[in-house]
Amino acid sequence: MTHTSFLHPFVTRSHFGIYGIIRYNNQILVIRKARGPYTGLYDLPGGSPEAGETPEQTVIREIKEETNCDVISHTLIGKKTIFFSAFTKASGEKGCLQHTGVLFNIEVSGEPTPQGDGLDSNGAEWVNIDTLSCKNATPFVLIGCGKEVICLANEQDYPMDVCIRKEARPLNRYPMISGVFLFNSKGNIILQKVAFTKKVDAGKWSYSAAGHVDAGENYEQAALRELAEEMGVVASHSEFVGSDYTLREGKPRAFHHVFKVVSDDPIVFDTKEVAEIKEFTIDELVEQIKIHPENFKDIFAKIFMQWYEKD
Repeated sequence: MTHTSFLHPFVTRSHFGIYGIIRYNNQILVIRKARGPYTGLYDLPGGSPEAGETPEQTVIREIKEETNCDVISHTLIGKKTIFFSAFTKASGEKGCLQHTGVLFNIEVSGEPTPQGDGLDSNGAEWVNIDTLSCKNATPFVLIGCGKEVICLANEQDYPMDVCIRKEARPLNRYPMISGVFLFNSKGNIILQKVAFTKKVDAGKWSYSAAGHVDAGENYEQAALRELAEEMGVVASHSEFVGSDYTLREGKPRAFHHVFKVVSDDPIVFDTKEVAEIKEFTIDELVEQIKIHPENFKDIFAKIFMQWYEKD
């Protein structure tokens, strides 16, 4: 199941396009947007398909039109939907763009043209990846650079923005966190103890796996990815458990959505993220949370007990 839909009431504009990620050494080929929500920002070359075009035909045509380079190879990466609200409509109202893009890794020949078409692009150029941030580049450019771009929610827990994880996030935007309760066929839950090297909750028992929702993901997709990365368990579906949020100075600090996965697959955990793992019976875990709550991550214990008492 997918708990959070990409369509939500705060979206004021949507767009679909086909884009190419063209990298060489520590540079990426970009265009400078001349209009639309991304005006003034670096963007990936690409655009909307014309009638009858395949995605491959679209990206080849758009790259030639916008950069004057010829595509010599292309590899499909996949489709991502991101939200970007840092633009203002003509009326002065702030808008939220729902932007879906099909992405390709591209190799090209030729040199980019510095002159734009006067409509959509102000020209193409190679840009050093280290100089790019949310202030000068679109989310798809940052994703194409391999930067860790996370999704941010508004106070109503709807995805509304993105930012590079280690950069300051926009005002009134909050990280989206996905967690997993991993159960085996015996009905026991396997938890991880947070690595002692972590700044937050080090040495405390927490979700089986958890992490930020990356740009282009929903909560469930992030949960399944984190489970595979942190515990080596690959699952194709999950059951929604519940959600809650942490507070800072009376405002949401982060939103947490939690999913249940049942698997007997062998666990191979990431020692950089996890100090150890342990299998608990439900009764044992409930007792430990009640007797020694200080040993558990607060939001994990809260959501687990809500789930336990509901069931």
